Amino acid sequence: MRRIAMLFLLCCCMFACRENNGQATDAAAVQHDTLTADMPAKDGKKDSVISNGEYIQYYTNGVIKMRGMMKDGKRDGLWKSYYENGAPWSETTFKDGKKDGKTTTWYENEKKRYEGYYTQDLESGKWVFWDEKGNTATEKNYDKK
Repeated sequence: MRRIAMLFLLCCCMFACRENNGQATDAAAVQHDTLTADMPAKDGKKDSVISNGEYIQYYTNGVIKMRGMMKDGKRDGLWKSYYENGAPWSETTFKDGKKDGKTTTWYENEKKRYEGYYTQDLESGKWVFWDEKGNTATEKNYDKK
């Protein structure tokens, strides 16, 4: 009887490990900057998982978290991210999966946080940083060595 119980527990453990595949099941543990999430929001909306076309990712409350276009499995064009309350968080331009062009981010109070440009995933040109009240805090030129 003891052998049967041990065998049963071993089978249960093997089945549980196989079904999970090592992935986090807690919604808070899901990494949201990946394009493989397929976790439905409370209202039934699901993140899209596509290679070509519009990609949309949702918070669990149904608000859009991130959206942009995919081309050959890579981010391409303007991508927008939002806070959970729907306020804009960032806008960044991508080309072939790399940041390439203007980027702007905002605080949750919708004041600009920083703005600048990327060239092939590297900061370039003049960047401006603001504090939460909207006052210019710092400027940096990434083209100067």
